[in-house]
Order: sequence, then structure tokens, then C-alpha cells
Amino acid sequence: MKNREDYTEANRTMWNETAAVHQTTYVDDLLKRIKAPDYCTFDTVEQRLFEQIGLSGKAVVQPSCNNSRELIAVKKAGAARCLGLDISDAFITQGKQLAQAAEVDIELVRANLYDIKHEYDNQFDLAYVTVGALGWLPDLPSYMTLLSRMLKPHGKLFIYEMHPAMIMFETESGSTVVNDYFQRTAYREENDADYMNPDAKIESPSYWFQHTLGDILGQCIDHGLNINHFEEYRHDISNVGAHLEQSEHCPPLCFSLIAQKN
Repeated sequence: MKNREDYTEANRTMWNETAAVHQTTYVDDLLKRIKAPDYCTFDTVEQRLFEQIGLSGKAVVQPSCNNSRELIAVKKAGAARCLGLDISDAFITQGKQLAQAAEVDIELVRANLYDIKHEYDNQFDLAYVTVGALGWLPDLPSYMTLLSRMLKPHGKLFIYEMHPAMIMFETESGSTVVNDYFQRTAYREENDADYMNPDAKIESPSYWFQHTLGDILGQCIDHGLNINHFEEYRHDISNVGAHLEQSEHCPPLCFSLIAQKN
């Protein structure tokens, strides 16, 4: 049985390999487009909820920021200080290339989230958690402790994520339940197709963790984050569940949550 550090280090190796695939899949092209003043990654859900939250002048942190393409959109939408944290050396390097091309001033730090102590406590108006972040975390309670600490009093957590029910269904047609919604052991993946480029195989092993909706909502409550918005959707935001959108009986595929620190 691996410990938290072993899981995290294995996933760091996998993400460093993945970054090279994404560079040629879409980042080289994005570097040419990202300077545009109207560059934006928000879909209609994010546009609506960011209007409610208000980004203008806000200090925003994005844990698991990948290559910062979403954080750059947040900055261009009017945010003030923007900090991105990610486990992958290669994605942070890629993010700095994108930020330079976009001509925006954001902070990008390569960090294991579980190693962060108190250097960012009470500094942010908003923590922004985007698609595909939570499932790579072996320890959800410690993660939520960090997010709560980083938020200022009355700061907000905004999560727009894959729905944990998606893990239950097989990936060909989505017609068969193949996984336990309540599984607590890690899923191990190796030689899997990349989610951005299905023709590319990511050889390094990685570990995915199932956090139920009850886990996520419960951790918000336990960490003094009052939930004031929650909604589920039938559209896929992950690049891995689009086939489920066409199912006769569509499961929830993603959700949005906003919670405010006491």
C-alpha cells in the first residue's frame, strides 16, 4: 500500500510526461492565440457564476492549475493577484510560457499541495478548482484544510468539476456500470490514452481517487465553508465522458459548487 507521498510523486511523473504531449497537441497553437484580449476558457456555466462571484480586483488562487490556461482567463477577466500551484514541473514551465505569450502577470509555483504550510494563509478572495483536479488527491481533508486556510474571511471556494458518478460507467457506450461509486482504494492507470490526444499513450503509472459527492460537500461543511450554490449538469467538461451525454438515461456528468468561508 502506497502512502500519500508515493501516490503524489507517481502522479507528478505522469503529469510531467503528459505536458510534453499537450505541448504539441494544443499548446503550440495556443501560444499564438492567447495574447488576444478576448481570450477566455469559460463555458456558459463559468461565465454565469463568475459574474455572480465578481472577479474584478479579486485575489485568486488555483490549486492544480495545470498549465495555467484557465488562470490566465481569470486574470484577463479582471482579477488582481493570481496564484497557480501545480505538482508538475513541466506544466508550470508550460504555464510560464503561456503567461508570457498572454502578457499577463500571474504567479506560478511548482508545489506539492500537501507540503504547503502557512505561507499563503488568509490571502485570497477566491479559490478556483477546475475540472480534473480532485480525483488526483489522495487526501481530501488535508486539501480542504489548505483551501480554507488560504481564503480570507468571507472568501469563496468555486468548484466546477467532473461528477463523481462518472467513475461508475464503462467508457465505450456508458451503458454498463463497472465501478463502485464508494470505492476507497486507488485506481491505478498505466499506458492510458491521453485525455487531450487519444492517439498518444501516457506510459507512466498514475493513481486516481474516488471522492463521492458526500465527501466533497461534507468536507466543505467540516472546514467552515458555507455552501450557497450547488448544481448538477448533464454535459461533460472532462473530455472523457462525452459519450455519456448521448445516453438514454444520462447520469450527472459535472457539478458546480460555491461555498463561503465563515
